[in-house]
Amino acid sequence: MLKNTNLLLLLVFWGTLLFAQNATEESYQHWYPFDGKILDLKTLQYTSTNHELPASFKTNSPYAVRYKGLAVDKLAYQGVLFEIIEDNSILLKNLETKAVTPLPNKEKGLPMQGRSLLLEAIDGVICIKPLKADNGYIVYKYDKTGKELFGVQITHSEFVQHNELTYHLPYLGYVTHTASNVVFASYVNRIPKTVVLNTIDGSLSQFDFSAVGIIRDAEMDMDVHGFVQLDKTNGSIQVTYISDNFEFKNPSFKNITHIETLIIENTLVLAVYNGRSPEVHLMAIDLSTQSLKWEADVAPFGTNATSAYFNAVWLSAYEGKIILEGYESKGKHLQIFDGSNGKRLWKSF
Repeated sequence: MLKNTNLLLLLVFWGTLLFAQNATEESYQHWYPFDGKILDLKTLQYTSTNHELPASFKTNSPYAVRYKGLAVDKLAYQGVLFEIIEDNSILLKNLETKAVTPLPNKEKGLPMQGRSLLLEAIDGVICIKPLKADNGYIVYKYDKTGKELFGVQITHSEFVQHNELTYHLPYLGYVTHTASNVVFASYVNRIPKTVVLNTIDGSLSQFDFSAVGIIRDAEMDMDVHGFVQLDKTNGSIQVTYISDNFEFKNPSFKNITHIETLIIENTLVLAVYNGRSPEVHLMAIDLSTQSLKWEADVAPFGTNATSAYFNAVWLSAYEGKIILEGYESKGKHLQIFDGSNGKRLWKSF
């Protein structure tokens, strides 16, 4: 009887601890850090606190991975620092003991086609090494001790021979990633291809189309449940989501390069934009009818598009609100919309 009582108390203790942990995580989800301030997503008012938050919407919500992005030189993970140095090898630094361990560099001396990239995945860190020509992308996953969990090669170039001229034509580039997938797609029209790397086991899935965006699962925002393809010639996108496959036209698709998406119940929310232009279009598609549900009035932040202009957009949601954050040549902006009708509720400028 005493043994059963102790077991019951232990279960109650762990249940209480887990509840307290979840409650603490949820209590920070309505705090949205932006441009040195903290916005309360419940009231859409800036908080007056000057203290640094231990957690926030950007770290504890299902959309946290979207805000982490890629690292080109350093990435902190579970008490260690992965650092890429000049020869594209990796140093592992223990943040507590300061001990430094070089990881094996199997590609030492091979010509690179840009900088290596780091990103956090499930139970480890992914390193993408872009090598030239036939060597392609070499993708490694490491655990926090620096142990290699897998290494995968992904072809990114086509061998071309024209008379006496021969060369490798790069066509495959990074599109986006979740905690469990890294997505690459072709940017050459005549080579339709999308490659999805599973960051859990290193397996690859290949598709004979080129995706400009992905559709993540609605619950955890972690798995790839669909793709968005773009046809600029007729201003349309092709949406492939679970069992749905349909075309959708809109004039704003004529001059875009990127698409961010959200699934909210039976609605697909799209933020479409050009990486060299300040203009962003936000819209929602009713998946049951495959028709336009609403278009939002996104306030322009920048003014003139130039070849040197850059634009990146983060899309997320909180309790029926659509959150659109932009980072442009001109600076940062944040706009929040009603997810039911697209009405703008708040903006930072």
